[in-house]
Amino acid sequence: MRVIRTKNTLYGDTDGDHRDEAVAFVGCDDNGATQNADIAVGYVVYAHAGKNLAVLGSITPRQKSTAYHTALAGAEFAPGQIIVHEKWYRPNDAHCCPSGDATTVWTREGNRLTPGVPRITS
Repeated sequence: MRVIRTKNTLYGDTDGDHRDEAVAFVGCDDNGATQNADIAVGYVVYAHAGKNLAVLGSITPRQKSTAYHTALAGAEFAPGQIIVHEKWYRPNDAHCCPSGDATTVWTREGNRLTPGVPRITS
């Protein structure tokens, strides 16, 4: 098993304190042992806690897929929200090419993240 963290970290202010929160992609896979190699994917959200960083929470795909795991395709920040874009597999999609797009709005209330219902956009 292999744990992955990409260097692509996204930044934005969700609580209006003029300090950005950070979203970092993390995942783990079975190092190619099976066709559906991704075991888990998600974003870890970091926020300021005084002069330090603290984990605010984790974001995982909310749109369910029938074949393979739903992928996280990006995030945007808005006041009190993190808007997450997901790519998901429809029943006849090849492993290379998820054709479904969904957006889930995660609401920040204090130091808690709550997911909304995924909205299918295509």
